[in-house]
Amino acid sequence: MIIEGDSVEIFVLASGSKGNMTYLKVGHIKIFVDAGISYKRIKEKMDAYQEDLYDVKSILITHEHSDHVMGLRLLLKNKIITDVYLTSGTYKALSEDIKIWMSNVHIIQSEDTFDVLGLKVRSFMVSHDASEPVGYVIEHEGKKICFVNDTGYVDQAYYDMLSDADCYLLEANHHPTKLMQSPRPFLLKKRILGERGHLSNDDAAWLINHLVKNKESKWIITHISEDCNSVLDIEESIVKTFDDPTKVEVYYATKEGLDVIKI
Repeated sequence: MIIEGDSVEIFVLASGSKGNMTYLKVGHIKIFVDAGISYKRIKEKMDAYQEDLYDVKSILITHEHSDHVMGLRLLLKNKIITDVYLTSGTYKALSEDIKIWMSNVHIIQSEDTFDVLGLKVRSFMVSHDASEPVGYVIEHEGKKICFVNDTGYVDQAYYDMLSDADCYLLEANHHPTKLMQSPRPFLLKKRILGERGHLSNDDAAWLINHLVKNKESKWIITHISEDCNSVLDIEESIVKTFDDPTKVEVYYATKEGLDVIKI
């Protein structure tokens, strides 16, 4: 049972191409979204937050890329995580040395609505070069958190589902000009810029401005490229795109993570 009035706390353990992981705490309910950093770093980050790693038993996985599942095997092997929620495509794409440790696997489909320890969770399809990747909308007592990462675009069919959330974890991955001028291989640039790549600053700012209409929201900007982006670049996109740049509180998640955000 969730006690009415429980605060929702969001801890970003890490964000970026080197690893992505978020810890969500709603009263006594505690879950992870992805586990893309080493087990050692997970323990260090949770200790730094003064949170008990062994209290977290459930995890939502967005897709199988290593920067989202690197630490999953040891979380399972050490019997910390017991319940894993992921799509069939993601499950099939995981390595066998991860799957062998799974006991309670919950296969979900895009656009499913399901319960995780009393939290209402809805999945939705994202556009990324992975096997059946998804994003998540998590709701509790009228509060809504949207996880929208690793996607080249967001289908308009999901705008109503995503609108007016209390907090968005949405990527603003790159500045297109900086990306094209970088020494990265052309095929990698093409992948990032494509429909199955990552959102640019302008794309992300446009989307947030479109989705947030009737309430104050927080935007935790995730998956920021270290060499093809900057806080200034993102702020310029926000200023030129938002009809009211003050309507959203903006936070920047990095490879070192982000301290607690409360909603």
